[in-house]
Amino acid sequence: MSGSLRVLLIGGHPDDVREMLGESGREVALIHCERHESGIAVVSRGDVEVVLLDLELPGNRETALFDRLREAAPDVPIIVLTAVGDERAALRAMQCGAQDYLVKGKTDADLLSRAVRYAQERMRAERALRNSEAMYRRLVENLNEGVLAVDEDGIITFANPRMGEILGYPAERLPGSPVARFFGTADGTASVAKNLSCRQTDLKQEFEQDLLASDGKRIHALVVSSPIADDAGAFRGCLAGVLDITGRKQAEEALRQSEQKYRLVVESLSEGIWVIDQDTLTSFVNPRMAEMLGYAPEEMIGKPFCSFLSPSCGAVIQDRLNRRRDGIREQYECEFVRKDGDSITALLIASPFTDDSGEFRGSIAGVMDITERKQAEEEIRIRNEQLMVLNQIISVSATSLSLAELLEESLEKTLDLMGFHVGVVYMLDAERKRALLQYQRGVPPGCMSRNRVIKVHHWPFNFIFIAGQPRYIERQPDLNSIEADILRELEVSSLACIPLIAESVVVGAVYVGSKTKESFSREERTLLEMIGKEIGSGILKGMLHKKLEAANREANLYLDIMTHDIKNVENVASLYADLLIEMLGGGEAALYAKKIRSSIRKSAEILGNVTTIRRIHHDLPVTEPVDLDAVVREEVAAFPDVAIEFEDTPRRVWADDLLSEVFTNLIRNAVKFGGPGVRITVKMEDYDGENVLVSVEDTGPGIPDGMKESIFHRFERGWVAGCGDGLGLFIVRTLIERYGGTVRVEDRVEGRPDLGAAFRFTLREVLPAGGDEDADELPAEEECR
Repeated sequence: MSGSLRVLLIGGHPDDVREMLGESGREVALIHCERHESGIAVVSRGDVEVVLLDLELPGNRETALFDRLREAAPDVPIIVLTAVGDERAALRAMQCGAQDYLVKGKTDADLLSRAVRYAQERMRAERALRNSEAMYRRLVENLNEGVLAVDEDGIITFANPRMGEILGYPAERLPGSPVARFFGTADGTASVAKNLSCRQTDLKQEFEQDLLASDGKRIHALVVSSPIADDAGAFRGCLAGVLDITGRKQAEEALRQSEQKYRLVVESLSEGIWVIDQDTLTSFVNPRMAEMLGYAPEEMIGKPFCSFLSPSCGAVIQDRLNRRRDGIREQYECEFVRKDGDSITALLIASPFTDDSGEFRGSIAGVMDITERKQAEEEIRIRNEQLMVLNQIISVSATSLSLAELLEESLEKTLDLMGFHVGVVYMLDAERKRALLQYQRGVPPGCMSRNRVIKVHHWPFNFIFIAGQPRYIERQPDLNSIEADILRELEVSSLACIPLIAESVVVGAVYVGSKTKESFSREERTLLEMIGKEIGSGILKGMLHKKLEAANREANLYLDIMTHDIKNVENVASLYADLLIEMLGGGEAALYAKKIRSSIRKSAEILGNVTTIRRIHHDLPVTEPVDLDAVVREEVAAFPDVAIEFEDTPRRVWADDLLSEVFTNLIRNAVKFGGPGVRITVKMEDYDGENVLVSVEDTGPGIPDGMKESIFHRFERGWVAGCGDGLGLFIVRTLIERYGGTVRVEDRVEGRPDLGAAFRFTLREVLPAGGDEDADELPAEEECR
């Protein structure tokens, strides 16, 4: 010991104590207090390191004194001085907290010095122990984990606050309760009793257990228990750490259910799922993916992704896999090789995936088998190409003006669009014994003379020209010598010979050959046969067109002859009818003669209508500026006995010399159905700035509403029974539409069809320069009129 030591002596004899302390070899400051209150006051100031207490106290009050000293200075050691033989007082002092005791009369300097030193050391140890206990108590009380101590009988001896929170009870109420009370079922209680009552002192156990809280809820906890043993190694209970893992278990269960759900989804998908790691090794495939390639899922795990690819995809796919490392998500097509050796085409949507730190860990791809779709797309593409080729041939067939043009253009289109190299077209002669070359392309010059004429009754040409069957000559090991010679002469490796048929009769054939194709596909054969049929249809159309032209010329000739002769006869008959009426004067006979003359005039009218219709259909519709007023005036003059009201209004319209037929038929119909007393009005007015509206109105019997639409149709007879030939108004409609106008019939007085009819039609007006695109084409004198 070194340094000054401050010692407080309460009671006793200070001289004896000072002498013994002085012999200890250490500087000692001794403070003596006779009265206990004075000593307590000194201790309270904190200036004392050791207290020597003489226990010769009256009234056995040492217990109260010790309590006051401990309260005043809990960290100052106390050594009691007892009389000889007063061991009981020394024992009570030690029980009250004294660190040591000395017997007066038997104590020397060494003993006193040693007792002081030991008392100080013991106090320091006790203080360290109290601090440690306080620290661990605070630690235990502030843990997020429950702490539970259970004795050997299963009774709780300690529970920290967190344990109380877990069970829903105040922690101070738990000690003294059986631990089995907080476990719900008999099975759970037995299990816990076994774990917490284990008497193997070296056994530590960890298990999960459902606890029963105060509100009846079950709490899933992780329990780590350790046995407690005394100094002799006897089992004295268990200490358990209890962690509430209810939330974690719920999350784990939710995760398990989620994983199960998504696993079911992934395994039930009609689309394949493929996962590879950063080394492109397969780490997962769903059943559909394995099924696509004909494997079991476990057969694919661990194998490189590229080992399932066709050789043509290897280099491209490696570049795409590198893109995953760059974080690129993309969609592309790929060809895989199945286990049985077949190939499939698949559409992949591939994405990279990373770990929590963002480091690349592999790729995941959705894989869809599009083999059938690709086949369908290829078939559609082929069909579209075929349709395009066929449309080109149809166009040639429709626009060709001659047989030579049809054959030449059709062969050119077939060779160019289908990629063939050699083409020849033959047509049968009149005797149908020989096929004559009509057109060729790509045929070697050396074989032209030998193949210009073919005897069609020789094999294999009779198969084509006589039987009308297509023949495909393809280079094969068992090819006969004749067909082999044909291929060699034309310098092709395959040749298609397609018959041309018109009206069920073979009229020729088209040959097409390829220098690169060894055979023709099914689609190519079908297309070539359709082309042959279309060319045959074109030939038939040309034949029918020639026949139709001849028939049309002959019909027109007959019509011209008939019209000329009938007109001559009508003129003569009309002359004799006029003479007969003049000779008869009056009477019934004269009436019959007039009826004869009327019939002759009606026949002439019908003949005139037929001639007009023929001109409409035969002559091209070429319009020019026509003076509308002049046309109307001329037609009014042709009916001198009819009351026609017309006001001159100078107008020009686009028409031709048949425009007068419109007014002739309308005025004639008004006179025919209205009688000699009918009044007719012709009006012209602006319609829309580009057209003239012309109205021909009469005071006749009018037209019923039910006939206003159909009256302009061909052979629709007049609205008065027995009258009309059904051609006059048809001619009116046809001519107005020919001039770009419209025609309709209305009541002259709206709502009163019995007061007459009004025929209204439009004609395109000739506008001043700049008002119509056709005005620029007018002669200078027409523009200035």
